[in-house]
Amino acid sequence: MKKSSSASLAPVEPALPASIGNAISGPLSSRFLVITLAFQRSRQLQAGARPRVDPTDHKQTRVALLEVMADTVSWTNVVPEVPTAA
Repeated sequence: MKKSSSASLAPVEPALPASIGNAISGPLSSRFLVITLAFQRSRQLQAGARPRVDPTDHKQTRVALLEVMADTVSWTNVVPEVPTAA
């Protein structure tokens, strides 16, 4: 069996910046929150929203993640009110 040469392959960009755990801080300190924001932004991009970072050669899901990591997406964390017993 012949081994293929890896010299002909283009370098692969990592799926997430270096380590998403080390790249985030402050209010975006949760991986779950980053992915949730990127998912929601990806749906907006698919519906026709304009990208806020350079989308060259990236799919919309990657563009959404880059936007969240670049802090170009505004968001708020809404805590639902718990009804009190009367």
